[in-house]
Amino acid sequence: MSLKSIAAELGVTPATVSRVLNAKKNFSVSPEMRERILALAESSDYTPNPVYQAMRAKENMQIAILQPHLLQVAGCADIAVGIDHMCKLLLNHGFSFHSLNHICGRQQDYRLPAWKVGGAVAVDVFRPELLTPLDQANVPYVSLNGVAGPHGTAVLTDDYANCRLALGYLRELGHRRIAYINQYRSPEEAPFTLEDHHYSVRERMRSYSDFCAETGFEPLPESLSWDFTVAETVAAALRRKCTAFVSYSFTQGVEAVHYLKQHGLQVPADISLVAFNNPPLARFVEPPITCLEIPVIEMGKAAADLLLQKYKTPDWRNGETVMFKGRLIRRQSTAPPSM
Repeated sequence: MSLKSIAAELGVTPATVSRVLNAKKNFSVSPEMRERILALAESSDYTPNPVYQAMRAKENMQIAILQPHLLQVAGCADIAVGIDHMCKLLLNHGFSFHSLNHICGRQQDYRLPAWKVGGAVAVDVFRPELLTPLDQANVPYVSLNGVAGPHGTAVLTDDYANCRLALGYLRELGHRRIAYINQYRSPEEAPFTLEDHHYSVRERMRSYSDFCAETGFEPLPESLSWDFTVAETVAAALRRKCTAFVSYSFTQGVEAVHYLKQHGLQVPADISLVAFNNPPLARFVEPPITCLEIPVIEMGKAAADLLLQKYKTPDWRNGETVMFKGRLIRRQSTAPPSM
């Protein structure tokens, strides 16, 4: 039921209903009518329009959550857990939220909604110039799992160190020929430069390249490109007699297990595998997969804390990056090399 419907049913003006529901005192309404308005609003599950409230409020408590395509976030979805924890913390401080999804997130900048908001959280930002509308709007914002512009603060995981942790663990087990399964970019997508990819793609690939240079292993060419599918990378790695893989994502790791079985190989008896991300399913696939867990809960909490500080002091830590390291969750997909 709308505010106008409540007013019509009780024979009063919408302004009277609005004043009662917003606990205004400096106007004339009988105690009986006040009670009837409140009772009808409660029985009809009336919810005030948050956009209208924001326009009238002296202190705006609405946060715009700006993210790429909803299914992209949900599919990669560890960061969705971080967003949930961020919202829970901000909710305890009286904030409300609007989630806005951009269908073409990689080509489209991050714009604020048409209505007034008190702050913003931008998710998975690839390049800082995509945040120009936020930097120009003088609205406090945090970039979660992506880069920030000069007037925002970025909350990231240290993907260079995370990839080194996974690679170093495999080397400790005795592996010397390690392949990296990079993120695949379909040729149907618009051409990308390296700078157009998410920072995690750039940092993990750089980490793998540096690791190979330091250990004397010539990196797999397919691992330094995003033009190869999991199947193609697995086949190339087997030709190079690699004994272990690090996968950009959990889903690609599951794919790799499938293709290795097609080659007559078992994980970890013949090949070891470490995958980034640690969804609940990682414990239940066969074999349970060793994962590099991204600290999304800690990142979400940090984003909430930063936004609270920036809400009070808009230039708080502008242009800075807050970095978190992941942790290795050891399971049955890794073992010393069999030869």
